Amino acid sequence: MRVGVIAAELEGQRTGVGRYLEGMLRGLASWDHRVEWHLFFQGEAAAVDLAEDHRVVRHHAGDRGGRVLWEQLKLPRELRRHPLDLVLGPAYALPYGLRTPGVVVLHDLSFELLPEEFPPRERWRRRLLARSAARRAERVLTDTAAMAGLVRARYRLPDDRLAVVPLGVELGRFNAVEQEEDARRRAALGVRAPYLLWLGTVLERRQPREVLEAFAGLRGERPELQLVIAGANRMRRPEKIRAWIADLGLTDAVLPLGWVAEDDLAPLYRGAELGLYLSRHEGFGIPPLECLACGRPVVVSAGLALDELWPDYPFRCREASAAGILATARQALADRGRNQAVLAAASRLLADHTWEAASRRLVAELRRVAAP
Repeated sequence: MRVGVIAAELEGQRTGVGRYLEGMLRGLASWDHRVEWHLFFQGEAAAVDLAEDHRVVRHHAGDRGGRVLWEQLKLPRELRRHPLDLVLGPAYALPYGLRTPGVVVLHDLSFELLPEEFPPRERWRRRLLARSAARRAERVLTDTAAMAGLVRARYRLPDDRLAVVPLGVELGRFNAVEQEEDARRRAALGVRAPYLLWLGTVLERRQPREVLEAFAGLRGERPELQLVIAGANRMRRPEKIRAWIADLGLTDAVLPLGWVAEDDLAPLYRGAELGLYLSRHEGFGIPPLECLACGRPVVVSAGLALDELWPDYPFRCREASAAGILATARQALADRGRNQAVLAAASRLLADHTWEAASRRLVAELRRVAAP
């Protein structure tokens, strides 16, 4: 089977979809799936270490124009030059005029359910691409059963065109074993212990004001604490973060790192006393699982994959308000014995949720499309 993959999300600074795609490719490299993967990049070679795998073929367009123009109008011509069995769109979209069966991944529906988070043009671009892809795809993949239910209801898709493929954690990298260079990497970033780690891209739906207020409450009790923000600020008004930090008297206590390179993530997880990952809407939520894999508890909101993987996870906020976050964080920081039990349970749980396992489920779904 030959699968074409729209791989532009691997270019530049990889965040959600880019990390998803890289994880899947690493998982695929670990077993004999007998699939030839054709990765189609808009620009030049992406800095992704996939070793020399003869099953991975890269195609670089060297195109410097807009992403949508390349993906929707230029890429289809390139795809027709190769004898592909199907095309995978890992980022909510499929090219217009695709002549090969297509599979699209819809990780979340924030652009549908939280319109205020996007400028009007961006909101409608995302909506139109996702709706068109869902309508034309032979199969629509989601990361969780809850998201499949939302997609089914919103886009009126029948069950036989929907499938759930959970994501994974790269346990070789994200584990609790402190590495020799961890302290050096943290110091180079300006991180000092003790600190809490706020994970992921900063968006309005991830409740930045509530997180900062909760941290201010904790710091009133433990003034030595630092809050490290590991994620790019992509709020519609990015300056709000700085204003809130100043208003709450946290200027010297908050370290906004912006986007963090992949090699620095595990050292940051391992050095934190606690992770924080709150959101009003999310697809899967890989960072909380990576934090747990690195031996650190994490405070989360409802609505993540963790709901399905671990329904009674103890450090889930009953309500994702500042008071709720503060109460849950206090609990997680105070009860060291319970922390150890939670982390031991997390280790057992995550052993079954690797990228290899995820990639096996992905291939199974693609084969159903290529050979129905």
